[in-house]
Amino acid sequence: MRKALEVWIWSLSVLTRSGWTLLMLAAAMAIWTLGAYEWLGLPESSGLLLMVALVWAIVQMVFAVVVVSGSVWRAAETSAAAEILGAVPPLRPLWLRDRQIYFKTFLALAVASLSVLMVSGVFGWINRHSIDVASFLTFHSQQPFSHVLLEKIYGVIETLLWIAFAGFLLSFLIVLMRRGWSAAWAQMGSLIARCAYGKAFITSLISVGLFGGAVYGLTVWHPMAPAGFWDYSQLIVRMVLALLLVAAGWMFWLLSLARVHMPPPDTTGIPDTIPAFLP
Repeated sequence: MRKALEVWIWSLSVLTRSGWTLLMLAAAMAIWTLGAYEWLGLPESSGLLLMVALVWAIVQMVFAVVVVSGSVWRAAETSAAAEILGAVPPLRPLWLRDRQIYFKTFLALAVASLSVLMVSGVFGWINRHSIDVASFLTFHSQQPFSHVLLEKIYGVIETLLWIAFAGFLLSFLIVLMRRGWSAAWAQMGSLIARCAYGKAFITSLISVGLFGGAVYGLTVWHPMAPAGFWDYSQLIVRMVLALLLVAAGWMFWLLSLARVHMPPPDTTGIPDTIPAFLP
């Protein structure tokens, strides 16, 4: 537990010195969301619009790959360093250095998307049989079982499994960025085991529960305000704060997982000194 706490404190320490990175990530997420919304909202009434929609979809995919590549690569680099480094904007170092990371990220995201679809199909199939399971239990126990209760229990289990699965996918991508395909495939078994329990799983649970819960609370909360300017103002403030929390949660998750899987070789905990050049 002490080592896990050190990992979380270290991740928060990096986040507090990464204000511009969080702002940039939040802006990138907002731009991507708006672009995806506009792309999905394009009418498909002509061949020209279909071509425009295709180009716009490719732009959105490239944009997503660049942001994911930059943030994951920077988290891995920061974790492997011997001291706390200020997280720089994730686009610049990638653009100037190894652009092959884009291709690695694209392949990893493609495989991850197929895996998510398969796992989602399995979970959906199980969820559709909740009434059958409730009927089976009712018949054999001679006591009524509610399928609603079973669905709630299954929902909790499914959420935990999704969190562990997402943590594994991010961990695989982090190792892939730092050590390449061979090392990532070789460590797949250990990554699954780590992300199913222990520090990696608790880190994923905290990241999703803390930051995700805060984002959900901000988005569904609607304070009473006069219609017009004040109502739109509180909506804008809530959405901006939610985007910042999403960016912070994403970076915290990446930094913590990177610190768990790839700690620096010559440190045993959190450094006592912080470089003076940090913003």
